[in-house]
Amino acid sequence: MNDIYTYGAYTRKSSESEDKQVQSIPRQKDDIEEIIVKDNLIIHKGIIEETKSAFSPGREGFNSLVKDTQKGIINSWICWHANRLSRNPIDAGMIIYLMDTGKLHHIRTQHRIYHNTPTDKMMLQIEFTMSKKDSDDKSVAVRSGLKKRYKKGLPCGKAPIGYLNDKSQEKGDRGWLVDEGRISKLKLLFNRFLKGNDSISSITEYAQKELSLTTHQSKRQGGILVGKAFVHHVLKNSIYAGFFYSKDEYGRGRTLRVLDKKIPRVITEEEHYRICNILGERATPKTQFHQTPYSGYIFGSDGNYMGADVKYQIICDCKYKFAHRNKERCPKCDLKVINMKNPVNLNYTYYFNIKRRRKGLKTKSVSENKIDEILINFMKEEMSLSDNIYKVCKKYLKEIRDSELEKDKKLLKVYRKEMTLLDGKKSKLKRLFINGIISEDEFKEDLKSLQDNLLIRKTSSENTKIWFDDMNKILDLSLDFEDVIKNGGYKGKKEVLELLCSNLSWNEEILSVAKADWLKVYILGRNEILGKNRVFEPENNVDFKGQNTLLEVSCPTVLGWLNDVRLMRVKRTPSLSNKKYWIRSKDRNTI
Repeated sequence: MNDIYTYGAYTRKSSESEDKQVQSIPRQKDDIEEIIVKDNLIIHKGIIEETKSAFSPGREGFNSLVKDTQKGIINSWICWHANRLSRNPIDAGMIIYLMDTGKLHHIRTQHRIYHNTPTDKMMLQIEFTMSKKDSDDKSVAVRSGLKKRYKKGLPCGKAPIGYLNDKSQEKGDRGWLVDEGRISKLKLLFNRFLKGNDSISSITEYAQKELSLTTHQSKRQGGILVGKAFVHHVLKNSIYAGFFYSKDEYGRGRTLRVLDKKIPRVITEEEHYRICNILGERATPKTQFHQTPYSGYIFGSDGNYMGADVKYQIICDCKYKFAHRNKERCPKCDLKVINMKNPVNLNYTYYFNIKRRRKGLKTKSVSENKIDEILINFMKEEMSLSDNIYKVCKKYLKEIRDSELEKDKKLLKVYRKEMTLLDGKKSKLKRLFINGIISEDEFKEDLKSLQDNLLIRKTSSENTKIWFDDMNKILDLSLDFEDVIKNGGYKGKKEVLELLCSNLSWNEEILSVAKADWLKVYILGRNEILGKNRVFEPENNVDFKGQNTLLEVSCPTVLGWLNDVRLMRVKRTPSLSNKKYWIRSKDRNTI
């Protein structure tokens, strides 16, 4: 009977999670060949081997099996299990349709034969449905796992070089450990490349010969010196700057994720963008390459917006300088950037008056480095505090806060009492309104007045923590300003400018600062304290050392000064994003 059937043999093993418990293709072939020899079956073209998921249609091996069946070349199939044939409704429907049309007589598996009968086709459909359900369940589990992992701030897959998967945790939910030996070498690698004098070839040679940087050792591979492609991948990998991109749990879009804050960073975000520009690669959207901290805070003397001109240049081995972001070769000697032995990478940012330039007027630019220098000098001359006065201010700032907290407690009691009274007054108003004694407009007006008064009391009791944190930042800034400007990068400079609430003005010759009202009060009070109590500057007043009485005398002045600055900060607008609050040109004081 077997000689009238020509079989198409099919095996499949996906590398994805759906087939983790399924036998390998060689094992499936062994089982199928055993059946072929035992029952003396005729096989067309040998056994088809497929290494692709059946979750969606489009498998080449399966499609060839269907075409041969439609042409009448084969009329029966043999496979290890029915779920090897389909895990999606389209392929499952095609198999049943071939049986319905009589072109597929039966399907033979290791354990049973599905004939072209209603009962067997129903059983076959149940097998296909169960395999589809199994795939769907696993898909849901994978999406849930990805969502949970992204929420923790970890990408999927193996940890990159410098980090290790924590094998003490459950598989699929493993965090990262720090590979101390390799991560210290990576820091040296990044620091050297950021100097801008290395090509991929020279930095790879440095990693191999001087750092002896090797890949992770696994069961079958690794433990060898890193190659050029590997180093290139490491340098452009944003994970070392503390962020990464991935699709969402449904496999759509490109979403920015922040790496778990407990995992140490190797470089800053700003350094990552610099490396990407050196490499000439796209790692993030183009707008993020131009992170200019003073944009939106610096204006022309006529109030016009100052644009930023960011330049990324390279000096070739032939000493020719050119913008390299969109070039792979030196325009002069035609040498590839990646093959340069000693390239010098340059990065400049200039600010210029856009409107003047468009009108064709003479326009001068001011460099970001010059702005940094001027701001540092301004802080030293106008805002800096000695360690002595800093400690005194911190001490008395807490006293002001404690006093405010005591008032807040009293206000809270009053607030709670007034809440009770308000409920009673609301009830009375409702009765008056229902009885027609007052009109609807009077009712609404009286009710709004009661609620507004209560809101004022509530708001005043919530302001203490806000102003205390704000004032602490200002005092800390008086000591750390220079370090933030030099080493804080884009985010650090932005935070400083937001805290100062003061814009910068460029008149094509001189850069000036528009001092906010609170800053004027701060500077006047600071000068008064330094003028009256020079003991706060011990390096200039050796004779006053140990005379703590002067500190006590100065307390009212310090307290009054801190309180004045605090009140001005509370009154100031919380944001500079609205132009109507920006300080006008006439209020600007030239540095």
